[in-house]
Amino acid sequence: MSDVLSIYVPSFFIMLGMSIVSPILPIYARSFDVSYTLASLAISAYAFGRLLADVPVGVLADRMGRKPLMVWGTVLLTVMALANAFATNYWEFLAYRFLQGIGSAMWMTSRTTLLADILKPEERGRIMGYFQAFMLLGSSVGPTVGGFVAAAYGLAAPFYFYAATGVVSLVLSYLLIQEPKGIVHRHGEGGGFSLPTVKRLLGNASFSMACLATFTVFFMRTGIRSTILPLYANSVLGLDEIAIGTVISFATITNLFLIVPVGHAIDYFGRKPVIVLTLAITALSAFLFPMTTDYLTISLVAVVLGIGTGGAGQAPLALATDATANEPHGLAMGVYRLFGDIGFVVGPIILGLVADGLGLSMPFYVTGVIIVINMVLLWLFAKETYSRRTGGAKTSS
Repeated sequence: MSDVLSIYVPSFFIMLGMSIVSPILPIYARSFDVSYTLASLAISAYAFGRLLADVPVGVLADRMGRKPLMVWGTVLLTVMALANAFATNYWEFLAYRFLQGIGSAMWMTSRTTLLADILKPEERGRIMGYFQAFMLLGSSVGPTVGGFVAAAYGLAAPFYFYAATGVVSLVLSYLLIQEPKGIVHRHGEGGGFSLPTVKRLLGNASFSMACLATFTVFFMRTGIRSTILPLYANSVLGLDEIAIGTVISFATITNLFLIVPVGHAIDYFGRKPVIVLTLAITALSAFLFPMTTDYLTISLVAVVLGIGTGGAGQAPLALATDATANEPHGLAMGVYRLFGDIGFVVGPIILGLVADGLGLSMPFYVTGVIIVINMVLLWLFAKETYSRRTGGAKTSS
């Protein structure tokens, strides 16, 4: 448990910093006098950096170890957060966001790989729930803090706070995280990138459906929660930065209350039913957002979104980790995160184009349909990997 706690605490500060800038990112990008589509690239550039780095980082994690990549990834995140605040034009800002995305891939992929190393199947949902709770503590507080900071000191100010939390996380990561002995080169790891291994991973129905689920979750998070929701709240409902920050916080606070019991449900009922149920509730929230008319109604729908995304982080990850127990963990987690980051990249771009062409309500409907399709495919094709209620481990391929 101490190994897990050493990952929890630095992650709290990283997520706090990331979420501090979340309510102002698209608005800050728009301050450079660009369109909605270009504003959405501020998020997609970050995601594109992650996407390019995910698999190489996974391979390096198998060869070099997990901790070095976590530390250097935090350094890059921190430096680029500070650089964002000093950007003199939109394209410079975009370049810093891209480099920050590479740092995020280094931190997140190596962190996910380390969790895959140390957790047993019967505890994955529960322990990942506690881990997500620590991260959500930062995510819950951050948007509201960011809204107040931006209102008081200007749109660039939240990036200074992000850099400060990065420094704290860097110190804690260096001091607390220990590389478990025997992890590197275990299970045939350290052999580098292998197309046959990737093909074998994607041929595993449970793993591939987990990858599809994380694609959809990240598509929604960056396309809706981080891009369209702040723009809709500001342009259609007339809400200011403080109100927008609290709306996003309502979703993350709801996540926080549910994430531990959902983690227990993942271990008890199984990965598959929890993923399907959470996707269904998330789709409902997407269809409800365009019907909101004021701060109260959009806040209530944000709570529904929070209920739906309560298991969105740990349930697909538990499924993917179970299904690849005998595979190189770094490469498997790199591929898994690659799918999430494809959603991270294309979500804001696609929904930004939809918003420019059809208005700020239509992206919610498009996202809802995508989530429903994912839910049906996962129900039909995914195979359960672990359920304590029905006797433990299941066949996953």
